[in-house]
Amino acid sequence: MQQVKTWGAMARRLMAFNLFTFLAVGLAFGQTRQVMQANIPYEFTFGSKVLPAGSYTLSVADVWFQMKSATGEVSRTLIITQINGPNEFFRDGSLVFDKTGSVRILSEVWILGTDGILLHSTPKNHSRDVILFTSLNQNSNVSGRAAYNLTCSSCHGPTGNGDERADKFFNIKIPRLSSAEVQGKSDAAFREIIIKGTSVMPPVEIDESGFRHGLPPQDADAVIAYVRTLKR
Repeated sequence: MQQVKTWGAMARRLMAFNLFTFLAVGLAFGQTRQVMQANIPYEFTFGSKVLPAGSYTLSVADVWFQMKSATGEVSRTLIITQINGPNEFFRDGSLVFDKTGSVRILSEVWILGTDGILLHSTPKNHSRDVILFTSLNQNSNVSGRAAYNLTCSSCHGPTGNGDERADKFFNIKIPRLSSAEVQGKSDAAFREIIIKGTSVMPPVEIDESGFRHGLPPQDADAVIAYVRTLKR
């Protein structure tokens, strides 16, 4: 009988803690509805549903995180808690998927100007995939700039004008992204270089919190949009 009472007390405390957590998240996010867009190139699990690849409008309201597909279907799940810690790449707007085999579960959402949101936690034995998104009410180049700073700037320089130390290290003159020659390339040519690389440059990848991944096509577009702002 004592064990039943103890478990009952623990359950009440756990419910109280969860309620406190949800209310805290609601106070942080519920006052201003956050709206984002993302093109997700693969099937994924969201809450208790498996959703197809496609374009989604994402929003936060009170203790709920909601996804609306291009066809108008709405799915939502409770926010577990707020999280913090990732660097600029995450903080400028990202979706993080826990990946086990071919199964991807949407686990974290990072919204520009706020802490992250935890939707799911996979304890171990998984990798992670990251997708950048563009906040509908923010500068569309923000995520592109963050990705550029983490990948391209070390060789091409923070302003696209190059880095002589990188030229010396690789023993070549690395193309200046701000030059008319480079800016004259089409977006398709840029995308091909970013995703597939060239004979002297590997595909663009990001080493993020201990895992390395390439840029999906829609995220490469964000980088290209930012590179266009570097022209002389």
